[in-house]
Amino acid sequence: MNLQSPYEGKDKSLYQAVTKELIRNHPLSLDETEKIATFCWQVLWETKIGYGETCLRLQELDIPATVVGYFFEKLFAHELGKRCWGKWRGGSAKDEKDLVYIPDNGFSIEIKASGQLGTKIFGNRSFGQKGVQKNKECKDKSGYYITVNFYQQILTLIRFGWIDFSDWQPQKAPTGQMAGLPDYVYESKLLVVPGNYRQNAPVSLLPGIGSQNTEYLKQCDIYTVRELLNYNGNDAKICNFKNKALPYKDSNRESWVL
Repeated sequence: MNLQSPYEGKDKSLYQAVTKELIRNHPLSLDETEKIATFCWQVLWETKIGYGETCLRLQELDIPATVVGYFFEKLFAHELGKRCWGKWRGGSAKDEKDLVYIPDNGFSIEIKASGQLGTKIFGNRSFGQKGVQKNKECKDKSGYYITVNFYQQILTLIRFGWIDFSDWQPQKAPTGQMAGLPDYVYESKLLVVPGNYRQNAPVSLLPGIGSQNTEYLKQCDIYTVRELLNYNGNDAKICNFKNKALPYKDSNRESWVL
């Protein structure tokens, strides 16, 4: 099934309003998305492999980011299915999304995760290739997405929105194996899911901080957004950075209001 894009024929200046309408009408709320995602992230790192003296915690292992993302996806689908029994389940076929909404497949969701230090999300190169979408045995790559950014064991950003297959852009280099998304997708087609989890992010992810300022903050024992928000000193430079971090406060929930 190829979904018609809700953005078709609309100017990019209207995209954010379209996205808010899509999320407003979606059976999974931003609030529930945040609760499930943060719960599953905690459970993920408490997971153990083996038993007895051979038992290891997942957090003790150097696990590839792709594996972390896969485990997170499965935990999210399982938890969502438990909380909304009979309405949600995990995808089990090649043509199904990661989260299947049983009453109406049009609301089903794909999950994309990135373990790089940053806020970008990537797909494999096939996401940006014409003709791939026509394969009936593959899932539709347009539709609702939950995107997750993490760094090591820190969940830094959750977003919920819509990505069209045509949004994905393959790397220009012939040997490139990834596809990325243009700025307008991050700015108007994916909504940030707020919550306290964002305060665990490294200060380097704040806009306009840069490597030199990150190092300056580290010298003041400020490594995370939470530590920056809790700063009560008089350093004008740090106070300026603190203002940049105010949107990360859980009390600042304007973006919940659609």
